[in-house]
Amino acid sequence: MPPYKPTLGAVLREALRGKAVSRTLTNLFWRGRVVLSGQVLDIGGGSQGSHYRFLKKDETLSLKVADIIPRAGTDFVLNIEEQQVPLPAGSQNIVLMFNILEHLFKHDRVLEEVKRLLVPGGLFIGTIPFLINVHPDPHDYVRFTREALESLFLQHGFTVRVIEPIGRGPFLAGYEQLDMLIWSPLHLVFLPIVWCLDGLIQRVKPSRDFKAQFPLAYNFIVEKRV
Repeated sequence: MPPYKPTLGAVLREALRGKAVSRTLTNLFWRGRVVLSGQVLDIGGGSQGSHYRFLKKDETLSLKVADIIPRAGTDFVLNIEEQQVPLPAGSQNIVLMFNILEHLFKHDRVLEEVKRLLVPGGLFIGTIPFLINVHPDPHDYVRFTREALESLFLQHGFTVRVIEPIGRGPFLAGYEQLDMLIWSPLHLVFLPIVWCLDGLIQRVKPSRDFKAQFPLAYNFIVEKRV
């Protein structure tokens, strides 16, 4: 996989489009990481998420969407915590779940359903936020550390390929809390300062992994065990 090294320029371009810094950094991670191919199920994404601009797709892609909200592009309207997706077991090559796990309470049940749907060796990929504001939709239940995510995935029969902390350091983590209050063009002024401050402390204390210590989110790629 290519190294994950988001640039300030790429983040600023997305900020000017109105995208939060954390969302931009999670999206940039997916460039060149995964090719959406075959049967793919997006749980909760509505098929319109900004991550689709960064995920590569091939001609075999057949995408279906399951969501609790009956909006355009949704194939199955259901509560994933209570109901099975009406697709056969072992029918999906990839299951997506972007910014959904924090809104769910019955994680064991949901992960067992994801495992049921995937072919052996199929991928479960997505994002879960960490150092961001509480955002009910309609609920906001949890934040998981990397260790907790790894334990959860292993417990439910997945092999962990990647759990990547998304962020840069304490200054960007603090800046994210103010993101919603900042007029998009002002990111051109403030974000470079914050970016450089985190770069400076990385140089001062190179032995510390500030990105892992102050993660805005985690991106994950896990595989159903054969």
